[in-house]
Amino acid sequence: MRVLVRLFASYREAAGRGHFDLELPPGSAVRDAIARILHEHPLIAEGRQVVIARNREYASLDTPLTDGDELALIPPVSGGDARTLEAIAVREEALSVDDALALVRDDAFGGVVVFLGTVRSQSRGKRIQRLEYEAYAEMAEKKMREIADR
Repeated sequence: MRVLVRLFASYREAAGRGHFDLELPPGSAVRDAIARILHEHPLIAEGRQVVIARNREYASLDTPLTDGDELALIPPVSGGDARTLEAIAVREEALSVDDALALVRDDAFGGVVVFLGTVRSQSRGKRIQRLEYEAYAEMAEKKMREIADR
């Protein structure tokens, strides 16, 4: 069977091309395709976890492949700074956007993204007076650190 492999960013640069066809035996899974790709282009992985999508949906190594599938290899998002790990916390008090930006803004960085959510005034025809949030702080902080470490 034939699978179209698409490579992005540093993977495209390492392979010297953005896409190619890969012939695999029937019954192959994503793991088989990745093994072949990394054998032919060892610089792609460089010890990093490969993010994989099959037909524009994230896929695991056990995901079966069929003839004509598209397999995309996407490098993990780069960036971040050790200083941001110190700022990861679940807090009771209101967060200052200016203080948060001050923690991450630096001329050496390529950009800063901030998401600001707001509370809508109504839901299902009822006026919203307030929202109360509750979090399992220790678990949330652990997961945020895992994301920041990627």
